[in-house]
Amino acid sequence: MAHLRPARPGDVAAIHSLVRELAAYERLTDMLVATEDDLRDALFGPQPVIECLLAEISEEVVGYALFFHNYSTFLGRRGLYLEDVYVKPSARGHGLGQALLHALARLAVQRNCGRFEWTVLDWNRPAIDFYEAQGADVLPEWRVVRMTGEALQRFAASVPKHQLLG
Repeated sequence: MAHLRPARPGDVAAIHSLVRELAAYERLTDMLVATEDDLRDALFGPQPVIECLLAEISEEVVGYALFFHNYSTFLGRRGLYLEDVYVKPSARGHGLGQALLHALARLAVQRNCGRFEWTVLDWNRPAIDFYEAQGADVLPEWRVVRMTGEALQRFAASVPKHQLLG
């Protein structure tokens, strides 16, 4: 029997394993540096910054949705941002991906969020088709802008002293 539940501290290893599977599927394993300790702290540390719903079949964790709140200055309300949603290939076809999205949509409504959003890789046609079938819009005019690693370090260090505040 399949069901959803919030993650608990004892689930961190299972979540991290699913994150590794997602990274492999998305061909991004070279970018995965997060450890179980990082995940544990982000979920259950003194200042949690993420939340996670798990999908289980017969008490085995087979999927997850990791999310957090962001804020829209245009809407004047917070939003719910889905960082990851993943269901093991062997567990697909049971409606778990759709159930995770429904649960998060209900949570966004309960929390009075102005929107529920996430990103999808442009080559991932099965995911795009799935999201569109759920009623989501894939916004072609928006692009993710990201600065990481050495580029982030260089940019942060390059700010002229007279421009620093405080």
